[in-house]
Amino acid sequence: MRPCRPHCKFDPFHLVSRSHLTASNKERLRLRSRIRTFAWAPALPCSEPAGIIGTRLLYSRHILAVSNDDNHLVFVTVESPTSTLGVERDWRAAVLDHTPLVPAPNTIFSDPTVFEDMMQQQRYISHIAWSPWVVRGDLYHSVVVYATNEDVRARIIRHNLDRMYMENEVVYSGLELRYEGPMRWSPRVEAGDRLRLAIFTNSGLVCLIVSSDDASIIEKETHDLDGRWDQVSGATWDAVEGSTPRLHVSSLLSTLNNPTSVLEASSNGFKSLGIPSWREKIENNLALFSVKNGLKGNSKAKVWGLSSSPLGNFIAACNSVHPSNMIEYGIPADRSGTVAISSLRHGSEQREPFPKDDVSAEGVTYTIRKLAEDTVEDPDDMPTFAEDMVQKLIQAYAAPVASEQNSDMTPLYSDTNDLNALIRGFKTAAFLDPNTLKDRYAILVSLACKTGSSHELPRTLIAYRLANALQRLPPSLLHTSFSMEILAQHKQLIKLLNNVMGDGTAEVETPAAQGALTPGIGTNDDTSQTKQASAAAWEDNCDFCSASIPFTDLKSASCMNGHQFPRCGLSFLAIQAPGITKYCGICSTPFLTDEFVMVQEFVESGGNEETTAESVLKSVVENRDQPTNGDGGNHDEDSMDTIHEDGTPSGQGREEQEQTNGASHEHDTVDTEEEEEEEEEEEEEEEEARDGPRDLPITLARVLFLACDACIYCGGKFVG
Repeated sequence: MRPCRPHCKFDPFHLVSRSHLTASNKERLRLRSRIRTFAWAPALPCSEPAGIIGTRLLYSRHILAVSNDDNHLVFVTVESPTSTLGVERDWRAAVLDHTPLVPAPNTIFSDPTVFEDMMQQQRYISHIAWSPWVVRGDLYHSVVVYATNEDVRARIIRHNLDRMYMENEVVYSGLELRYEGPMRWSPRVEAGDRLRLAIFTNSGLVCLIVSSDDASIIEKETHDLDGRWDQVSGATWDAVEGSTPRLHVSSLLSTLNNPTSVLEASSNGFKSLGIPSWREKIENNLALFSVKNGLKGNSKAKVWGLSSSPLGNFIAACNSVHPSNMIEYGIPADRSGTVAISSLRHGSEQREPFPKDDVSAEGVTYTIRKLAEDTVEDPDDMPTFAEDMVQKLIQAYAAPVASEQNSDMTPLYSDTNDLNALIRGFKTAAFLDPNTLKDRYAILVSLACKTGSSHELPRTLIAYRLANALQRLPPSLLHTSFSMEILAQHKQLIKLLNNVMGDGTAEVETPAAQGALTPGIGTNDDTSQTKQASAAAWEDNCDFCSASIPFTDLKSASCMNGHQFPRCGLSFLAIQAPGITKYCGICSTPFLTDEFVMVQEFVESGGNEETTAESVLKSVVENRDQPTNGDGGNHDEDSMDTIHEDGTPSGQGREEQEQTNGASHEHDTVDTEEEEEEEEEEEEEEEEARDGPRDLPITLARVLFLACDACIYCGGKFVG
């Protein structure tokens, strides 16, 4: 077993390792730069509750297995620009490991001269599939399978927070996938940590029960798929926990002509079931096409693929219809396909509890909307249906079980220098509050079912709890006036709602009161008192007429002269400029963009006021020495150096390269002018590496916007 460490470049991989296909360096580089197929690793199971709609306390790494045109299997980690620590400018990718496939001697032809040699030559891995993860202690186990011309091979993958280990190769002989496929893992881990793999070979379907310990085959089942001759175009598992897994299969041309479309993987082997609903929809679409065009039944359907929904209760079939007894005229732009979405549950099964997996608010919304369309006939029954859905969501996606801690929640913020810990603590206290989750689910279900009920009360309660949770953040986070403005707005919100509820005498809970109780973040000093006084005295003003903007409404703001603005759903500041707003894709609540927040923090921490958002983002990206992974940004120091746009590494790697370049320049014979220019460039690079762009400070505003990475009112994703 060897660990997979990130590589900064492909240089050793491209120029040193030998190729069985060509001896030319140029051709070898071209082949190894061409991606043949790939497979994403499933999301790592979270040690926290299985799923909270729209967000997670801890995000795993995104890992990709890729094959190129030179028989290599490459493992790549992909870093999204958006993470729990902020928004960056670019995507990132690093190679964890690359493994050359060793072909059989009879398939190696460096210079094939006849057609038979070209057909027999092993050129690339044609299919890759990555199994679900199995948790064992602090390690995650999975199996990656990949197909050659004559067999299928597997490797055990072991992963922890900062390393990935790969076991020796296991060969499944006698499984030929050339010009066939695909391979599909069942998404559920079966009893005994066994994994189920469906392989579509030249002779039909082969289902393997694989051990997650050593990738060995425990059981093997086969099915001839009615002897169909065309390629399998789609395959997806319906693997509900506690029930027998089912495999839905489609082929490009013969789906409607063969009796087998669904197979149940029972203990006695595969059992063919009846016609599924997605196939019935394709048949109805084909009949309608024939009648509409007067074809008298001379029509055919092509099924291009199948896919199940994230919650596993719907299946989508992509298909197109064509005449079968004539040439199909028309330009390609006039051709179209249809995606038929069908339910995998029928009758009472449709109202079963939601799966306890990581799901998005958009996926839940679609499921509830389709379920309401299929099961609710009387509009008067919709409120009862909505209440039932809310209870099911609360049951499936409950709040995390809080560890034993003081009621004031101050231990959550014991380390004010750890941004990730602050984000995690504030998300637990504010975004994942049990009552807030209940109100959020009520809003989400109401929007999905279109009940027409008002959302004002749950939105107000969510905002009130958010404002109170913000008061508990350490006052040492009030570095900038922007953070103090947000704190002041939240205090005004609490005061307004206390007056409305008839509790106008209640005092607003301040960070000073909480900080005095927290070890290590005391607040009884002149600086903290000055910050608190500044925040209390601050008021929002209109950018057009400088008139004050009183806090009278949570959604909109209006100055004393009548200028109206929307309010940010998190900071409750008036949004008074164009281009600084993002919206929730479900409830359309406006929010200030992350770029705008970063600009405010950068300017107030000593940056130039004229600095654009793009330059701020660039400085933040360049100054981060490590990308954010599933461990919340905590990385091993020797894992990887950051690569800049000019191709030079940052940190120690950059300093070593500069020293090497400096030494080489002393021995080079160049013109005097060129040497002076190079020395000037080196001095500038050294000064830039020494000074570097400044990190953004850890402030209350950043913690607020980074912790609420989805809409706090419904859990939807941000758009715009």
